[in-house]
Amino acid sequence: MYTSLLRDERGPLAFGAACTFLSAPGQTFFISLFIGALSDSLGFTAGDLGSLYLGATLGSAALLPYFGHWIDRIDLRRYAASVMIGLAVSCAVMASAAGPVSLFIAFLMLRLSGQGLMSHTGMTSVGRYFVSRRGRALSLVVMGFPLSEAVMPALAVILIGAIGWRATYLAVGAGVLLIALPLLLWLIAGRQAFTQPTAREEGARRPSAWDGARIVGRTAYFWLVLPLLIYMPLTATALIFYIQPIGEAKGWSPTLIASAFTSYALFHALAILLGGGLVDRFTARNVLAATGLPMVTGIVLLGLIDAPLTAFAFMGLMGASTGLAHTVISAMWAEVYGVERLGTIRSFSVMLVVAGTAVGPALVGPMIDAGWPIALIAGLFAVFGTVATVLALAGRFRARLPA
Repeated sequence: MYTSLLRDERGPLAFGAACTFLSAPGQTFFISLFIGALSDSLGFTAGDLGSLYLGATLGSAALLPYFGHWIDRIDLRRYAASVMIGLAVSCAVMASAAGPVSLFIAFLMLRLSGQGLMSHTGMTSVGRYFVSRRGRALSLVVMGFPLSEAVMPALAVILIGAIGWRATYLAVGAGVLLIALPLLLWLIAGRQAFTQPTAREEGARRPSAWDGARIVGRTAYFWLVLPLLIYMPLTATALIFYIQPIGEAKGWSPTLIASAFTSYALFHALAILLGGGLVDRFTARNVLAATGLPMVTGIVLLGLIDAPLTAFAFMGLMGASTGLAHTVISAMWAEVYGVERLGTIRSFSVMLVVAGTAVGPALVGPMIDAGWPIALIAGLFAVFGTVATVLALAGRFRARLPA
């Protein structure tokens, strides 16, 4: 099935996967590699950088609907080019950061253009174009994320060591502008059906930035699945962000923790492919409630068992939920609310996800500082996840959805 899909639609799929791959300069895993250099160069403490990053992430989340809804209004080639130019400029701003204000602006622009809009461009364009094979198509596009996680950190470390952190971000921005931009536009050249926004009914008004909130907010389904949509990114970011102090409390070595990330990456990739097939066979609405179950199981193991193998099980199950969520949630928006305003709706949902990734570490950090047992922290997250899963299941069976 994947072979025929790749043969028939390799241009749009390569475009979508390239977009998710190129979200790296604004992703936490990439920016975190520059924290030590930023501290040494600009004199910020870890707390200073954490506060700036939290504020910038929340700011980018608030701005996302304003920029994200334009994908429903203009040709995809113009939209993608604008986003990539913005990402290149963001890299240049980061390279020139000299104080708290400029660094905050750099973080804000990177989070908005990279993590937010590059991901949004790839997922939305593919989600609205494919129908019968949407799940598999999205799973292939989402593979850009783990591929980026595997390739970009090593490249960044090599460049930082060779030319310094500022020149590294300049080089990344130049690569986006001079290499990636022409390549992505070439991949979708002549694909009018893929690049044109979904046609609106005659007389329908153009989408606005906050239409996504208005459309989904009036359905019971949204409010029932919202806790699960927030739970997964909030929990994954919070617990992985603090995996080193959690591991220290359990007697895990830094080497063991680093090795456990291979389990996360493996199960992340496998779950992405599995999720695509499940969506096409059972629909995203039917699968959504199950996406958080591996994460809840991993958190229960984290709270109850200190054995070294628990690190691999916990990280693998977290990766499994993350991979399933990437594919299933993206398909769910198109399936439930249609594709005419998919970009507007999805940009609002991504705003919530990004906000969750910012809030998670802020919640767990004080718990760890106050000496809360890891079992108690894990128990609270497991209860939260269980409740969120039950509500999402209720949404599947009881909510009245739009036609």
